Amino acid sequence: MPKSSSSPLHVLIKSLTKAEKRNFRLYAKRNFGEKNVKFLELFDVMDKMDEYDAEKVRKRFPKTSTSALANLKSHLQEQLLISLRMLRHNEPAIRIYELLSFANVLYSKGLYMQSLEQLKRARQFAENTQDDLAMHAIVEMERRVELFFVTDSGENRALEIVEKNEALRQQLDARDDWSNIALLLYDYYLKFGHVKNEHQYKKIESLFEEQIAGVEQDDISLQGRIYKHMAYTWYYFIIQNFVRCYRHATEWINLIRNNDVLLRKEPVLFLKGMHNALSALFYSNKPRQFDTVYQDLIGFVDEHQCDFDNNTSKLTDVYRYMAKLNQLFLTGYFRGNEEFIEELEVWLQQNNDYLDQNRIQVFHYKIACLYFGADDFKNCIVYLNRIIHSDVREKYLKQDVQCFARILNLVAHYELGNDDLVDYQLKSTYRFLMKYGDLQHVQQEIIAFIRRTVFMKREEMTPHFRELKVSLEKIFNDPFERRPLLYLDLISWLTSRIENVPVEDIIRKRQEQR
Repeated sequence: MPKSSSSPLHVLIKSLTKAEKRNFRLYAKRNFGEKNVKFLELFDVMDKMDEYDAEKVRKRFPKTSTSALANLKSHLQEQLLISLRMLRHNEPAIRIYELLSFANVLYSKGLYMQSLEQLKRARQFAENTQDDLAMHAIVEMERRVELFFVTDSGENRALEIVEKNEALRQQLDARDDWSNIALLLYDYYLKFGHVKNEHQYKKIESLFEEQIAGVEQDDISLQGRIYKHMAYTWYYFIIQNFVRCYRHATEWINLIRNNDVLLRKEPVLFLKGMHNALSALFYSNKPRQFDTVYQDLIGFVDEHQCDFDNNTSKLTDVYRYMAKLNQLFLTGYFRGNEEFIEELEVWLQQNNDYLDQNRIQVFHYKIACLYFGADDFKNCIVYLNRIIHSDVREKYLKQDVQCFARILNLVAHYELGNDDLVDYQLKSTYRFLMKYGDLQHVQQEIIAFIRRTVFMKREEMTPHFRELKVSLEKIFNDPFERRPLLYLDLISWLTSRIENVPVEDIIRKRQEQR
């Protein structure tokens, strides 16, 4: 069997729609002639591959050296991107920078008034789409033209450009500051998850207050205000203040919802806000509010998905699948989801090249939790092993998921009665948690409980389950110790074992009482 390997060029080709492929072939033949278009031949070869096969490509071009083949691939990729850009000619973001490039060409030829005319057209697009960065680039080019040449473009033209540039600079500074803060917080969450203790809480609180101290709070653009709420959303999410997290996510959503231009231009930004609002409601255990926002998300997607590009469509799927999983957890419907899990599994395999490893691990963990709640511990372990034995470990993302996957794996083996295996895994799990500083009181109690009871008969376990439940409920009075509940509903699991009923019955009963 030929050895396959991933190829960014192959991934790009397989992402093309039928219309895009047809357009590329027409573009290549129109610009390079009908015959001897070698890069088009390479395109056809790679397009027919379900998986990239480097050896098969080399055999199709036997007289082409390795370096020449690499150059041919680079040329094909460049021509593909040119073709895609031309196909998206009328998209505002592409059109703006196309007009800017026209202005630069005309400027280099000394046709200054024509250059300013192209900039004027670009400005109209940028103002209509409220594109701060594009506006800054346009004003910078206008200043360049006016600074060196007398264009007779207006009596107060210089003052107008200076004032506009100063206003844009202030707005861009605030926008960039809030965007940077949001990015740093998101990066922190991906690496470490929620705060684990008072020390971490004070550290991130101090860092956040230090970051926002010198940032403009008032006269900022719409995009700047969105990034501001995004930063606060992530800050409150990390410190587990989900009420305020939801409040800022809602402000973020409404800013975009109330602006039709931005909603059409940045649907991903809107969908991301919806995803964060849903996450806050999920962790707050608010099933009714969650369902309302979830239906709002589905309605938005149904109305606008015909206008989504490939990137937006794939992120939409991420948020929809994640929301569906969280809805199942909130409502306690763990059983009867085989068809949904199969659909999700197929989607994960089909989109492996487009998803980051962090998201894949989170999906696998949530699927494992579904099986755990359905008492299907064997399938639960299958998905946990995909996390535990993945290539993404020590130096990468989401230590929280790695740590709790091991805890859940320990409990699942314990439920299956794999006593000898549990005894071995206790040591490795303990070492892993110690290594990442994630051995909180909750984990210590669970490990001690399993170590103490692993070889007991199951009919003797009820008093010990009660004892563990009482201990955990006391521990959970500490807000920083409640973090494990975000990943695994330990209290419902213990209650189900004490009352000898399925976990989902416990969760549904609790929701009815609420």
